[in-house]
Amino acid sequence: MKALVTGMNGTVAPALAHSLSQARHVVIPWDRAVVPIDNPQAIRDFIRGEQPDWFFHVATGSAQWAEWVAQVCAEQGIKFLFTSSVSVFSGSQRGPFTVDHRPEPDDDYGRYKLECEQRVRAAHPEAGVARLGWQIGTAPGGNQMVDYLDRTFSAQGRIDASLHWHPACSFLSDTADSLTHIMHTLSAGLYHVDGNPGHNFYEIVVGLNRLQGERWMVHPSATPVQNNLMVDPRVPVSPITRRFPI
Repeated sequence: MKALVTGMNGTVAPALAHSLSQARHVVIPWDRAVVPIDNPQAIRDFIRGEQPDWFFHVATGSAQWAEWVAQVCAEQGIKFLFTSSVSVFSGSQRGPFTVDHRPEPDDDYGRYKLECEQRVRAAHPEAGVARLGWQIGTAPGGNQMVDYLDRTFSAQGRIDASLHWHPACSFLSDTADSLTHIMHTLSAGLYHVDGNPGHNFYEIVVGLNRLQGERWMVHPSATPVQNNLMVDPRVPVSPITRRFPI
C-alpha cells in the first residue's frame, strides 16, 4: 500500500510512518514547503499525482485544509483517516467516553478539532476519524507525556500527579499500530484510541518514572478531578501497563 501522511514534523506522524514502513507500506510525506496547504489546486494536483491508497491526515493546520484533502480523497476513492483528539470533550464532561457521547469542547483546540471532524466527514462520507489521547514517548523530546513530566520536574523539582484524574493516553508506537489497523478495516465513522485501561495519573507517572530510572520526585495530589478515558472495543490498543506494571 502507498500511504500519504501529513504532520511529519510533529509527534504522531513519524511514529506512524515507522509503523507503516515496518509493514512494508510506501510512505509519502507531505512537505508544506513544496505543496502549500492554502492552495486547493496544488493540493488536488499533488494527491492526484501521487495516487495513494491511504491518506492519514495527522498534521495540525486549518480546518479548510482538512476539508480540501478529504474532498479530493473522496473524489479519487482514497481511504482517508483524520486524527482528532479527546479534547473535543470538555473538562466538565465525565468519561469513559464512547463514540456515541456528544462532544462539548470548552477550549479553542477542542473546538478546532471538532470543526475538522465535521468538515472531513461532510466532504468524505466514507472517512474515518480517530480520536487520540495524550501520547507517551520513551524519552524526553517532542509533544508527549514523558517530555512534559521531565520539563515539569526540571522547573519545579517535583511532579504533583492527581489520584483523581484518569487521562486517555497511549504509547506512540501503539497508537501508530492502532491507526494502521483502523485503516486496514476502515468503515466510515468515529474511532477512539486509548491505551489506558483505567489508571489514574499518579499511577501512570510512577510507572513511567520507573522506566526513566527513577529520575523524578513524584507526589500524589487531589486535583484535578477528571475522567478523560475513551473506549472503543473495535480498536485494539496495547495497554500502557504492558510497558510497566502498576
